[in-house]
Amino acid sequence: MESLLRYYVQGTGRLDETQVRRLLEQTLSGEPLMETFIDRYIAQGEQRGEQRGEQRGEQRGEAKILLRLIERKFGPPSETVRHRITAADSETLLEWSDRILEAQSLDEVLH
Repeated sequence: MESLLRYYVQGTGRLDETQVRRLLEQTLSGEPLMETFIDRYIAQGEQRGEQRGEQRGEQRGEAKILLRLIERKFGPPSETVRHRITAADSETLLEWSDRILEAQSLDEVLH
């Protein structure tokens, strides 16, 4: 079983050596290994999903604010501009949000 876990760790990188040791120690104390392994794997997936959801939520909020600022300063943005903004990552949105303060045109904001 230990060999199988080591193979999984090295192949996927989803668990580190310390986590595998803990799983094995729990098994020695009487807790079923596969249940522990599966529970831990599911918990990690849930945690990653929550983190991605939070990041995506922040990105949507940033895009919404930038679109509002653009509309107030330059008028309603085209669908192309809306799509570009909603598809941008948080770092890019922050950069564009900084530029809008001094930009004289929408082109200056997005380039």
